[in-house]
Amino acid sequence: MNVMTNLVKKKLHNVVKKIHNLKIIQSKGFNILAKRAKEERIKRLLQRFSSEEALHAEFWSEKIKELGFKPEAGQPFFRDLKIGFMFRILGTKGFFEWTIVGIEEGIHDLTILAGNIREQAISEEWSRIASDERLHLERMKTEVLGMEAWEKRGSGGIRDMIFGANDGLVSTLAFVVGAFGAFTDPRIVLITGIAELFAGTISMAVGSYQSSKSELEVLERESQRKKIKKRRTPEDEREELINLYQEEGFNRGEAEAIVKRIAEAKEALTQTDVLEQLGLSSEELGNPAKAGALCGTSFGLAALVPVLPFAFPLSSWEALIVSILATVITLFGVGAMKTIFSRKNWLRSGLEMMIIGASAAGITYLIGTLFSFLL
Repeated sequence: MNVMTNLVKKKLHNVVKKIHNLKIIQSKGFNILAKRAKEERIKRLLQRFSSEEALHAEFWSEKIKELGFKPEAGQPFFRDLKIGFMFRILGTKGFFEWTIVGIEEGIHDLTILAGNIREQAISEEWSRIASDERLHLERMKTEVLGMEAWEKRGSGGIRDMIFGANDGLVSTLAFVVGAFGAFTDPRIVLITGIAELFAGTISMAVGSYQSSKSELEVLERESQRKKIKKRRTPEDEREELINLYQEEGFNRGEAEAIVKRIAEAKEALTQTDVLEQLGLSSEELGNPAKAGALCGTSFGLAALVPVLPFAFPLSSWEALIVSILATVITLFGVGAMKTIFSRKNWLRSGLEMMIIGASAAGITYLIGTLFSFLL
């Protein structure tokens, strides 16, 4: 380890620390589910998963020490509070998707860092560690969490909140700027903006409810169809999985190793069984009422940002400038939040959202100004 520069060690530490923390969170998550489980067999299964992730967390803790750093002790109370909050907001499936995406991102960064280490032996060691963790992650996604195709069907409440907030900011800012271009009177802009806020909130809530309900019905029908039509041989299943992982970027050897590890698992379960046993049934994949409430609420709260400045004793142009600045800054924050479930750079994502919002506002302002000449 001494041949590595301090800069390389620091970069490795940042990645390893991230994976270590998420492993602890995963372990706690399975433990929470184990406490909720009513059937003893399912409870033991969940406890085993929790223990496995705890061992992995300990492994990464040792790696932090090897790099010359101290693992963060943290506060168990606040950590458990955070985990409980994330469970409520994201839902069970969304919670584990969040942790797995974070670990996957960490493995990706670790692989790149390992490849850039000049000392061949150290480079190979860290590459092997990243590869082993990647194989474990694929088994977790497939065997444990039933994510055979790793198809994220949304990410629980966070998805609905971000979607609602994004639409509330962009559409309301566009409406307010367009109304300003047509009327300029801040009282008229305020009244029409509030009307749009309520209309949009109701529309988003109803639309999200219907969309989530329709998606749930489609998933249930597909699940029933798969139960009825299950005529493929084990070899067909194996080849399909290998092809799937090759499409995701693995080479043939890696894909075969992943599938072999899954097949050799003593308690290998079908995707449907796993989803039901871990409490990740079709109901968990999307609660229409929850989706509608979160999406509508986040829309309404976000829509207040571009509207509220017109309620204060400011001149027309002052209110407009404050409205645009506040909305653009908030859009940046929402754009950065989206990177929780993606590999995009948070700065790039935030700026992208800002540009979209500003462009929409500019276009509607021109349209509103044009209509003011026609009225």
